[in-house]
Amino acid sequence: MQCGIRDSMREDIGEVVITDIQRFSLGDGPGIRTTIFFKGCNLHCPWCHNPETISPDVEMHYGRRCSTAEVLAQIMEDREFYWESGGGVTLSGGEPLLQAGACAELASACQQADIPVLLDTAGNVELGRFEKVLPYLSQCYFDLKSGTEEGYASVGGCLSRTLENIRVVVRAGIPTVARIPIIPGFNDSIQAAQGMAEVLSGTGIRRVDLLPFHRMGSGKYRALGKEYLYTHTLPIEPKQLEPLLDVFRMQGFCAVGGG
Repeated sequence: MQCGIRDSMREDIGEVVITDIQRFSLGDGPGIRTTIFFKGCNLHCPWCHNPETISPDVEMHYGRRCSTAEVLAQIMEDREFYWESGGGVTLSGGEPLLQAGACAELASACQQADIPVLLDTAGNVELGRFEKVLPYLSQCYFDLKSGTEEGYASVGGCLSRTLENIRVVVRAGIPTVARIPIIPGFNDSIQAAQGMAEVLSGTGIRRVDLLPFHRMGSGKYRALGKEYLYTHTLPIEPKQLEPLLDVFRMQGFCAVGGG
């Protein structure tokens, strides 16, 4: 199936638009990491806890344009911590591959410095963007939204494109994890879990992390003057993930709650 989603965006050589550089991060991959939050996303998930990263433009108090050299200088300050903890650098967002040229530039420099690079992506971009960064990746996280094209269409994405990109990354020998935010009323049913397990079964992925919905990004919506549709939706408790985890485990996946 061909999905007509837009993934065109700036590709200014040596320049990047980010919202934050988070040093000493412990939640974006193994060990101590520096996480780069790229600005711009071609999806519009209403539960997104980083809404400041959706627009590609610098807006209000969120975002800045800088050189990749500036970003790399900050990355290099913590090399000893990466090496001692088994950590590295995480390219996140937003959708980092909308700025694939900058991602490749940073990832290549990190590889030369023996710093592992993890890409955290929704995967809804053309394959050429992945091909720019694949030679430099140590690990990849795919943020899966749904097991149906209808579910993906509701957030502006394409399931078939995501699955094909997952297959390409797995075939390249890069350790790959599917990370699934579990959203009440969207993909939190047993049927939804079965559908996601089924579509992932042909990709080569063996590990699945289920991430329970929370409202910790709600204040950002207010700051941006945007409506947050999940204001009255209760967070998902870890125990609520167990029946869903069992679905994936029965299909042979190593399934973990919380990521």
